[in-house]
Amino acid sequence: MNHPKLTYIRRFQILLLVFFTFFLAVPGLAQGPNPAPPMEVTGSSPQRSSHSGKFAVFGDIGVAVPHGDFSAFTDPGLSVDAGLEYMITPQVSAEGFLGYHRFSNFFIGHTNLYQVSGNAKFYLVDESSRVRPFVNGGVGDYVTDSGTSHFGGNLGGGVLFEVTPRFGVQGKYNFNIFRTGGGNLRFSTVQGGVRWRF
Repeated sequence: MNHPKLTYIRRFQILLLVFFTFFLAVPGLAQGPNPAPPMEVTGSSPQRSSHSGKFAVFGDIGVAVPHGDFSAFTDPGLSVDAGLEYMITPQVSAEGFLGYHRFSNFFIGHTNLYQVSGNAKFYLVDESSRVRPFVNGGVGDYVTDSGTSHFGGNLGGGVLFEVTPRFGVQGKYNFNIFRTGGGNLRFSTVQGGVRWRF
């Protein structure tokens, strides 16, 4: 028999997943009947006007979902990250970020996991488009409540919608895996957030 509190938590987590799935679709819908962004002619090819720099800061919030052995003793919970991105080219960037993942645990209340990672990111379209799907991947350090450090990595993708040349909203999914003494632990994150370029 399910505990009433766990039932409400699971309903809330399902609502979060539905919300962020919808959030990923919004940028494409936001184009509406006027998909063409402001243009300026630079040389022979048209480009979106941009006054933004090479750096961007971002912050995201969403849900973390454990898989496999990890899900045997934890339930989905909160996932938050914040980081700095550097645009190497208009379509390739490097980013570093800090993540915090809090998984519900029936026996001890919750389990915390802290992440420090570096990613490479590739945007599938250039800066002439406001809707910019991307793929990303990288490696990092996953630290548990006990302070134990574990090497791991993440792989995922998402979409950035540039509301202005500086400000954007984004949705993303990442699959994470890290090594422990008992084997590999895996979890996914589904997040939405904001990005500011400078």
